Amino acid sequence: MIYHHFVRLCLAIGILSTATLKAADGFHWDEPHPGEYRLRLGDAPVIACMTTYDDSTPEKREETYKVYTHVFGPKSGEVITKGPGGKYPHHRGIYLGWNKTIIGDQSYDFWHCPPRTGVHQRLNGVPEMHGDADQASITLSINWNDGEGKPVVKESRTLTVRKSGNEAPGWTIDVRSELTSQRGEIRLEGDRQHAGLQYRAVQEVAEKDSARYVRPAGFPQEPEAHEVDDSGNPPRHIDLDWLTMTYEANGKQYSVEYFADPSLPRPALYSERPYGRFGSFFKTVLKASEPLVLRYRLNIYEAAPDSQEIMQKRYEAFVVGLR
Repeated sequence: MIYHHFVRLCLAIGILSTATLKAADGFHWDEPHPGEYRLRLGDAPVIACMTTYDDSTPEKREETYKVYTHVFGPKSGEVITKGPGGKYPHHRGIYLGWNKTIIGDQSYDFWHCPPRTGVHQRLNGVPEMHGDADQASITLSINWNDGEGKPVVKESRTLTVRKSGNEAPGWTIDVRSELTSQRGEIRLEGDRQHAGLQYRAVQEVAEKDSARYVRPAGFPQEPEAHEVDDSGNPPRHIDLDWLTMTYEANGKQYSVEYFADPSLPRPALYSERPYGRFGSFFKTVLKASEPLVLRYRLNIYEAAPDSQEIMQKRYEAFVVGLR
């Protein structure tokens, strides 16, 4: 929080220039609009953390009730994730939440954040922001607030970004989220369509239902979305090593590889939809004395998906790096 205000003040009075804050062609952050923290590589946009909260009108609240991250095409520089509006307005970029965050007989919905309840995710500070020639990171302190503006869960969300190193232009985005209960024991529940960390492609994909998927060996191999509910014991379509979505936006093809820490609670129920949303979800109990740490990796590149073998090796390298 202190760092965030220091940088903003220095920019305002001219002590620091944009050139001072960035290496010549390295990663650096700016704030083109209040509450939008945009990462650039040189002049090219990479991601934008959307953190503004404004409840002055119902329309502004609808646009700002959750914290999420937009992604830009690694070569095109175009936004390739969805924001407010469109099909399922609550789906936005890279986002995290549970639609059933339960304390006793009280349930809070931090997925849809319905206006009648007033629940929302709100930025509480930016304690860390870094960029250099090789990578960048940002840490967002986020309160998951009830209708009275009091935190139910406090989250520390760190995104670390670097070039992917693939043949195709791409980004590797590591997401580390630490959730801490503010109300004693909390049950994180819901279903695979409405909870967890998920990615939503730009609205254009929903207009054509054009998202396609690649899965590890041993799972369904058809490219169309494998759509299942949570029934069964155990449920279907669980505990994949990785899942990849590919889609076209404005005439360009993008692929998104999704890796989750295998030590997270199981089963991990995976969801994929033809309109361009995918990710995984699990149920667990959050205790005040035991913060829950979530770790994910998204490899995003401007090309058709790589082979299953290559993606499996990348996933295994991700797991080794967690140790």
